[in-house]
Amino acid sequence: MKKLVDTFTATTAGFGTDLLPPGYGYGKKYKYKINLQQYGVGFPIITWCLENCKSKWGWYFIPAKGDGYLEDYENQHAVLTFKSRQDAVYFTLTHA
Repeated sequence: MKKLVDTFTATTAGFGTDLLPPGYGYGKKYKYKINLQQYGVGFPIITWCLENCKSKWGWYFIPAKGDGYLEDYENQHAVLTFKSRQDAVYFTLTHA
């Protein structure tokens, strides 16, 4: 019997990023920015955004120490961006 895998769990290939529609996800920069102060965007954050955001959203990385060097993932911060101010405020209130 073939085992069914829930498409919204971290057990699928791509950790859910392959399920994002065009205009969402890595490399997308929108007006409202939230620095996550961590070097990654976890699956729970991606799932939260998929379930709660009404407009487009994405993320990118910036150097943590301002030296412009992004090769070492531990020396960068993820910045979550939202097209809608309401989504950014809601995320901040629920993840503060």
